[in-house]
Amino acid sequence: MSFLPAIFPASFDDLVFEGRNQTYGAYQLRQAYKGHVRQAMGLMLGLCALVFLGGTAWQRLHPVAVIPVGRSFPVTPMAPPTYVAEAPKPKPSAPPAAPSRPRPAAAAAPHAAASMATLVAKDKLVIPKPVATIEVPDIPPSLVAAGPATISDIGGLGAPTSTGTSKLATGSESSTSTAPAVTGPYLVVEKMPEFVGGMEALMRYLRNHLRYPSAALREQAEGRVYVSFVVRADGTIADISVPKSLGFGLDEEAQRVVSQMPAWTPGRQSNQAVAVRFTLPITFKIQ
Repeated sequence: MSFLPAIFPASFDDLVFEGRNQTYGAYQLRQAYKGHVRQAMGLMLGLCALVFLGGTAWQRLHPVAVIPVGRSFPVTPMAPPTYVAEAPKPKPSAPPAAPSRPRPAAAAAPHAAASMATLVAKDKLVIPKPVATIEVPDIPPSLVAAGPATISDIGGLGAPTSTGTSKLATGSESSTSTAPAVTGPYLVVEKMPEFVGGMEALMRYLRNHLRYPSAALREQAEGRVYVSFVVRADGTIADISVPKSLGFGLDEEAQRVVSQMPAWTPGRQSNQAVAVRFTLPITFKIQ
């Protein structure tokens, strides 16, 4: 059915397919398009109505049980409390004060001090932080031997093994001798090496230059480090080592400070400057 007025006897499809093959298929599809649209709309409306009616019927056949949330209690209205203001009672008249006697100034001072003491507020508790201290025992380093000492007839206590020769001329006081051949640093000599200024200066130097390592502070590590070193014949420090390690940077700190020591007064054996080995104990402690 065409909706065009009577003055247009032919439809739009007839005008498009005028003089063309109308049996090909496109003309038939365009003619049946309106019917297809009507069928689709009817089918969609029918499905929607079926779903709606089916849901309504299901709710009627299977009603949902309503569970009460709580019990209802009767509410009784309460009147607001009434406040009755009472008239202030007259205060009893105070008896006349007796004339006060002047107090001496010496007696008033302790009272003022006591009242001031009660006004001081206590501060919060402050947890003391660990304080690192470095102790150097008051023991000469030469008393701590780094190894076993050797005793010989020529070198004496703690002298390395050496050889020597001497000759006496007949009827004369002349004699010839050769110096002992040193094979290593001494442990004990006739005159021990000394830090410039003595043991007090050595301990003061160590306390001023030693720093507690941060890793040892974090781990609360403490203990005694034995630093072994050699004082050469010219007084310089060499061959620094730590026989027993504590870790946490304590050994490295002790070696660093010992390696930066100024030159010592060298030790002497048979009136000659010789190398001497020392072992210096340094204690790291956290208070």
